[in-house]
Amino acid sequence: MPEAPVISHRLLVSPQRWARLRALPEHPLLNAAAATLDRLAESWAANQEICVDETAHNAHLVRARHAQARIVSLLVQYGRTGDRRFREAALDYLRAMGEWEYWSWIAWRERNSDPNAIFDLSYGENSLTLALAYDWLAAELSPAEREMIIGIARARALQPYLACNGVPGKEMWYYRSPDCNWNTVCNGGAGTLTLALGEACPESRRVLELVEEGIRHYFEFMQEDGAWPEGIGYWGYGHRYGYYYLLSHERATGKAHPLLERPGSRATLRFPLLFSPNNVPASFGDVNHFFPLPFHYAAAERYGMGDVMAELDRRMLASLAEDAHALEGSDSWPSVAELLLFHPGESPSEHSGRQWPCVATMRGLEWSYLADQWPQPRLYASVRGGTTEAPHTHQDLTSLFVIVGEERLIENVGVDDYLDTTFGPRRFELYETSAASKNVFLVNGVGLPHPATISTAPMAGAGWEGVWLDTTTAMAVGSPVRLSGRAVLMLEGKALLVLDRAVLQHAALAEQRWHTFARLQSRRTSALVRGKQERLHLAFAANVPARLKRGLGLPTHPPRDPDAILR
Repeated sequence: MPEAPVISHRLLVSPQRWARLRALPEHPLLNAAAATLDRLAESWAANQEICVDETAHNAHLVRARHAQARIVSLLVQYGRTGDRRFREAALDYLRAMGEWEYWSWIAWRERNSDPNAIFDLSYGENSLTLALAYDWLAAELSPAEREMIIGIARARALQPYLACNGVPGKEMWYYRSPDCNWNTVCNGGAGTLTLALGEACPESRRVLELVEEGIRHYFEFMQEDGAWPEGIGYWGYGHRYGYYYLLSHERATGKAHPLLERPGSRATLRFPLLFSPNNVPASFGDVNHFFPLPFHYAAAERYGMGDVMAELDRRMLASLAEDAHALEGSDSWPSVAELLLFHPGESPSEHSGRQWPCVATMRGLEWSYLADQWPQPRLYASVRGGTTEAPHTHQDLTSLFVIVGEERLIENVGVDDYLDTTFGPRRFELYETSAASKNVFLVNGVGLPHPATISTAPMAGAGWEGVWLDTTTAMAVGSPVRLSGRAVLMLEGKALLVLDRAVLQHAALAEQRWHTFARLQSRRTSALVRGKQERLHLAFAANVPARLKRGLGLPTHPPRDPDAILR
């Protein structure tokens, strides 16, 4: 076997964990990841063309992710094999990055090729890619190779970051954002690059000072339970870059970072698991999707959270059992390579952490869940309280998902595609973001407005437990409502009860909606939702004249199958 490369390792990956690549522990996840990486690395070393749809939303960001997946994967394969083909291919990709005229889709659309014009998500992701490449190769780079990487880093990352965020009062909008993934992707990417380069770049000290100030607002915003307002999809994206930076900071300095000492920074590692039971997403906002990313292992290992690592293992192994290629996904994330680096090497006991409550509300965020049991609930509901005043939110207050086993049978309709209107002033005219596509209570055809805020309170009695959402103040805007609210209750772990109450000033039309993509049978006062394996029975009652009707949703993208609606 060729001689192992000499690696720098200032950042998150320790020399010991890098050396482990040569003799991986016996574990089914590591075995599957190694086999997948063997195939991907050969393909990406042989064909270095990155093909993206240039007409698609944020095409330059998609390209950045493809490049990161390939460079990180090739360098990890180099660490495993010592085969310099993979090293040279990774450096070729880095050279190509340096030659891209535009790093930003936003700047490309404005035809502004000045590298200092913006520092956006693409810059943040490319910065992390450069950081890992330099950190892992620094000890063996030739003078020309070192000059190439440092030159790209300074001209295309650190100097643009300073141009966009270095003047007090004129920083980009995300710089101190407490609740948006742009903060950690941009600040975290630049910060991790600075930690890797250190004294090799004169910009490093100032960039690090700015990053520390900007990123703290993100981590200080999280309450003690670590809940995240953008939902579980953007939790994975934003937290990946945030933890890469903070964990790398701890390794580079040898000191605990105060932001990682906060209770919310620890507790947040459970948040996406609590809102994706049995790996079925039940979160709110634009990206209701969750599959474990390997940084999650690294962060959980830092805190000794065996319950989190065990649950990550359980979910990933279940996905592998269902699909032998589940770890591969797409080539837009280096997850297979990172799994080889970050997996602890053995499966921790799921009992090595605290028990998760069956009914809980995320304080501050006001999202709730009700489960009959953990870690594998048979019946589960997530409930949307709190505020819509956060990025990526929908007009979905009081809505809920219902999951039976491993199937989501009642669901809010989510956003399929990102369009110009998705983030434009007419966003809430889209079916998928409006109250019309949510499991909510409507009065005279409208639900809760956007923006709006509602409070959540716990409720409990003999054999039942749940939450009460007070919607009176928000619902009264432009409607005859004098008092309104919704209770969602778990009954002896066997059934869910949803009670909607409205007291009106005068006669009005009231409607409750339930959406599903499963097969639906309805009768006069009941319905049956059939998934591939599971079933859910619904019974309806009212204290005023009422009837049950069926409808179909109106997806923005015409080829999409519509949702069935119980009205």
